[in-house]
Amino acid sequence: MKLSALFARYLYQQKRLNLPGIGVFSIDPSITIPDAADKNYNDFVQQIKYEQKPVISPDEELINFIRTETGKIKPLAESDLDSFLSDGKILLNIGKPFHIEGIGSLMKTKSGQFEFTPGGPTLPRLEGFYNEAHRDDSAKKKSAHIDDYSKKFNNRRMLVAAALVIGMVLIIWGGYSLYNRKTVAGTESVQTESAASRDTGKANIILDSVQKIIGSSKTELQQTAAAATPGTYKFIIERTASKERALKRYRQLTDGRTGIKMQTHDSALFNLYFNIAATPADTARIRDSLKSWYARRQVFVEQ
Repeated sequence: MKLSALFARYLYQQKRLNLPGIGVFSIDPSITIPDAADKNYNDFVQQIKYEQKPVISPDEELINFIRTETGKIKPLAESDLDSFLSDGKILLNIGKPFHIEGIGSLMKTKSGQFEFTPGGPTLPRLEGFYNEAHRDDSAKKKSAHIDDYSKKFNNRRMLVAAALVIGMVLIIWGGYSLYNRKTVAGTESVQTESAASRDTGKANIILDSVQKIIGSSKTELQQTAAAATPGTYKFIIERTASKERALKRYRQLTDGRTGIKMQTHDSALFNLYFNIAATPADTARIRDSLKSWYARRQVFVEQ
């Protein structure tokens, strides 16, 4: 689940959300929270209030809520929150709207004040403020993907094995026929020997065809094995031109013992990445998992 969606769930439960550098969102405690599919849901979202107050640090309850819902350790939860808010403030400073899903959007006016518009794109069903259904659906999709890949690979192996068996049968039959033709040719006339020669030519054609089938089957098997051979890929979760930002993020992830690595070229661009062994078919799934886990819009893959 996106980090902004967690903000909405926290606000709906606690009726108050304090975001450092942004301000305070609140809901009247007397208001009942409707389901996302309820016809009164849009009217409810309009009741969300915003005050541009100075908030120095996030509430401990908010950090614990993020940590519990994402399964991450506390330093990573704090890092994700800081990264999300930093991206939001960048959008505001360049005149772009900063949208928080299920809450509303902020815009920075010429006077430097934040203008809040409640509503906008809504959340999916909250399912009683829990996401077990979402997790179950993700697990089913992952399992189906793995099963489909295994079936395709097994089918190819079966086709190759069948081709080899057919080839062996044809070779045995051809050898037996050739032997019979030569035995009869030793006792028959020159005309019979000529007929045996023609049969031998046919047997050679069959053998050539069998060899081509076996060669094609071996080539397909080698190609299939090569497609499934794992390699090491570089999954870049963040790129930034700010050295201070890169070092801060790197220290946060290093403290969590995540195996993160940092790379830079001429100090112009800093990459934070993981080295992960995977097959080409698995890179998209791993990239999507990292995007979801670290709440990133993009994850780059290099080999």
